[in-house]
Order: sequence, then C-alpha cells, then structure tokens
Amino acid sequence: MPDEDKKSHYLFKITIVGPDDALVHKVMNTINENIVTVDGIQIGTTEVDAGKSEVRAVVMSPTRKAMDILLSLTYRGATAAMIVLKEPDPAVETKFRNLIREEIGAGYPTRVFYAGKDLDEPKRQELAHLFNSLIEEMLAARERE
Repeated sequence: MPDEDKKSHYLFKITIVGPDDALVHKVMNTINENIVTVDGIQIGTTEVDAGKSEVRAVVMSPTRKAMDILLSLTYRGATAAMIVLKEPDPAVETKFRNLIREEIGAGYPTRVFYAGKDLDEPKRQELAHLFNSLIEEMLAARERE
C-alpha cells in the first residue's frame, strides 16, 4: 500500500467541565453515543472524521459526586478541554479556565460552549462545529511535532 494511502491514527482525551452537571451530561450525550458513569466520572468515546487521519476522542467529565482521586484522573493526560455554560459568565469561565490550567497545564486548546436554554438543533450543530475545531487544532499541533 503506498504511503499516501496510509492513515494516521490519533487518540485525544478531552475534559469537559461546567457548573451544571445536568447540562454537561446533555452535551456529553450530544458528542458521544454511549456514556458510562463510574463513581461520578462520565466517560464516552467518539470517532471523528478527519480526512487523512483516524481520530478517536475519549471524553471525560467529572460530576460534583466524583471523589478527589477520580477527579484528578479526569484531567490527567487530557490534550484539550471544553467548558460548558448555559450563558456567558466571565467569572465562572475564568474559574474553570484557571482550574484547567492548574490541572492539565497552560497552552492546551480550550473551547467554551454556551448551551443556552435548550440544546436544540442549531445549538447541537454549533457544538459539533466547536468540537470539530478542537480536534482540528489538536491534529494540526500533532502534525507540527
């Protein structure tokens, strides 16, 4: 098989956080088909169509019920993060950006998704675009390495 036909394979871990566990769970369900919850940690996987690359994203989100040791696993090894808020709130966004910086470090791609009152179809499409742009940024960074 010629090299040009070979696909690169990537696995990215994305942490999704926000102040509203139920809203974060809805977002997780939109991104992933199957989610499991283990001791307060929601885990899901999804495949992303990335052209010449096969990409699988493992998405993890802690709930308020998560034990401290499991909470740290949600962040460990993450290559990106998404903050989910119902509406713009600079103070809450800053709190979560600082938490992400403390837990996974500075310089990792982070997106903020404002879900609004309902996670209707236009919001789902916006989320899909935001998630795909996050994957594209991580792919571009890997290809530069």
